[in-house]
Amino acid sequence: MGQNYQQLGLRERIEIEIWHRRGCSTQAIARHLGRSPSTISRELRRNAKRTKQWRGPYDGERAHGLARRRRWRDARFKLARRPNLRDLVRDQLAMGRSPEQI
Repeated sequence: MGQNYQQLGLRERIEIEIWHRRGCSTQAIARHLGRSPSTISRELRRNAKRTKQWRGPYDGERAHGLARRRRWRDARFKLARRPNLRDLVRDQLAMGRSPEQI
């Protein structure tokens, strides 16, 4: 791939919200932020879904909170999903290494 990807930040999500409310296309928003159009499209699709509690349009602050929650939740189960990593960590702990060293 060769590309370095960084997560969208709160400021970028607010910019997406502003440009989206103005009716700009995902292409225009992507150009403005220097991001891929697929990143903007994915962000809008993921975080603008209507739920029982949320009926409004895309909201940058809400989207940022949802993304942080998803990242946190995903990290909790990393060892459960990756048996090789789990075995490595278990072996390293058995050898007396601390979690910080691992």
